[in-house]
Amino acid sequence: MTQAGGIIATGDVLLLSYGFSQKVAAILLVASISPMGILLIYLIVSSIAGPLVGLILRLERKLLIQEDSLGATYLRSHMRSVAATLGDIENLDDEQIRALDLSTLKGQLGKAIPISLCAATIAQVGLFVLSLAVYHYRFI
Repeated sequence: MTQAGGIIATGDVLLLSYGFSQKVAAILLVASISPMGILLIYLIVSSIAGPLVGLILRLERKLLIQEDSLGATYLRSHMRSVAATLGDIENLDDEQIRALDLSTLKGQLGKAIPISLCAATIAQVGLFVLSLAVYHYRFI
C-alpha cells in the first residue's frame, strides 16, 4: 500500500509539474485521477485485511500462540469496534473466530484518509478548471 501510494504520488507530482511548465490543461486533468487511484488501492487493501486477520487468528490457535498474538494486536489497533465487542480475543476458539464479521469496508469512506484523497481530487480538478478558465492554458 505504501509503495504503490508513493509511486502514484510521485507520478502525480511529475504530471502536475509537467502540466504547469508546458501550460497544458489536459495533463492536469490526468493528474487529478491519481488520488482516486490511491483511494482504490486503499479500499482493496482494507477489504483484504479482515479475512487475513481471521486466518491469522486461526493459525495462531493451531500453533498454540495465546500471548502476544499478532492477529489480536491488529484487531485491537485497527478494528477497535470489533475488538471492543469481543473482549478477550486471545481466548476465542476456532468456531468463534469463523463466526466473526471482519469485513472492513463498512465505514471506510468516512475515515480521514479517503476524505483527504477525495479533497485532493477536487483540488486538482479545480486546478484544471482554473488553468483553463483563468490562465487560458491550452487543453492539449
